[in-house]
Amino acid sequence: MIFSEENITSIISRIEAASKNNDKDYFCLTRDVFAARIDSYVLRTNNYLESAIIGEIGNNTFDHNWDFAEGYLRGTYLSIDNDIVVLADFGRGIKKSLEVVYKAKTDEEAVKVAFTEHISGRTPEKRGNGLKFVLDNVKKNNWSLYFQSGTGCCEICDGTVTFKSSKVDIVGCLAILDFSGEKNES
Repeated sequence: MIFSEENITSIISRIEAASKNNDKDYFCLTRDVFAARIDSYVLRTNNYLESAIIGEIGNNTFDHNWDFAEGYLRGTYLSIDNDIVVLADFGRGIKKSLEVVYKAKTDEEAVKVAFTEHISGRTPEKRGNGLKFVLDNVKKNNWSLYFQSGTGCCEICDGTVTFKSSKVDIVGCLAILDFSGEKNES
């Protein structure tokens, strides 16, 4: 299945290789390039809600990151292959982004807070609805999402939301979206 540990590890390897190879076919180094790729996706597919979800996740790279891991490309990795969308960045991650407004003890706690509570890592703003919008719409449309930051994970499959920890600790954030609506098992 798409969210198996083996598949996720393979996706992470492809993202790391694209970064090391300076592959701008996948990395959007600036917000305007990211927005143009989403606009292109909408023009090809007329999938407005899906593009809003992709935008909410990908724009977090530009809204919450000021420093990126050394040796990796800045910006958002974006791969769209039919109904499967992969987004990633090598930024500071959810836990560090939230620490100005919420002191999570673990990456799992930080990811859960980001998807379920109305807070923002951009103090003093009273925002923080983007990932809640993602969660609600993925569930409502029977789509699937795997999201990881550090070792914290949020997985949405068959309308069920699960927060857990991974053995793999990643830099930044990874999101895998499946808009096919098919039942997936991890």
